[in-house]
Amino acid sequence: MPKIFINFRNGDGEWAARTLWVVLEQRFGKDQVFLSHESIPVGEQWPDALLENARTCDVFLALIGPKWLTIRGADGRPRIFAEDDWVRREIAAALAAGRPVTPILLGNTPRLDPASDLPDDIRDLVRRQGQRLDVRQFDNNYAGLEAKLMDIVPGLRPRRLGAGVDVNSDLEVIGDIGGPVKIVDTPADRHVNVTARTRVGGDITPDGSYTVFSSDGVAEEAPDRGKDDRG
Repeated sequence: MPKIFINFRNGDGEWAARTLWVVLEQRFGKDQVFLSHESIPVGEQWPDALLENARTCDVFLALIGPKWLTIRGADGRPRIFAEDDWVRREIAAALAAGRPVTPILLGNTPRLDPASDLPDDIRDLVRRQGQRLDVRQFDNNYAGLEAKLMDIVPGLRPRRLGAGVDVNSDLEVIGDIGGPVKIVDTPADRHVNVTARTRVGGDITPDGSYTVFSSDGVAEEAPDRGKDDRG
């Protein structure tokens, strides 16, 4: 199951939910972040998916903007008091399952007052330590949030796909090369800078070779190089 669950209210925190999903997905991987309309596969029972992921996530981010408490439903009451309000149901599911639930205050939204009139099943939200996310200070706010997420979520680490690799190889072979010698072997999905200096002090037999560079099985073999330095 995804490790990070993003909860938000339509009409209040869409920009933050979408931005967080994009940044966290790029940073940690798409399978580590859950955002309702982005993460539920076509044809899946979405009510079950929402509640199951809320109950099993490693951390639950409840995005709270200035209208979070006041957006009203068809009956004229704030949506948060409706039993079928999905913002409330997701938070209640996470709290009941003992998940770390973190309020994320958007912009200048004040902290929830301990005296706030909230439904009983989510009243504990007012006592949870939160984090602020302001579009004007997004980079700094996000950096602080990311550091805290990595502290509390087991095994959550940034992806390193496409990272560059610098390899410096200095190999000296004394004697006959009667079999393959591989100097550098790296995955094909990495950008690699290779500096390889090879000194061969013996003969290369017809069956021998040395691999200067190998990328996921693709090798440059040198069966008949001379005895001087090679770069």
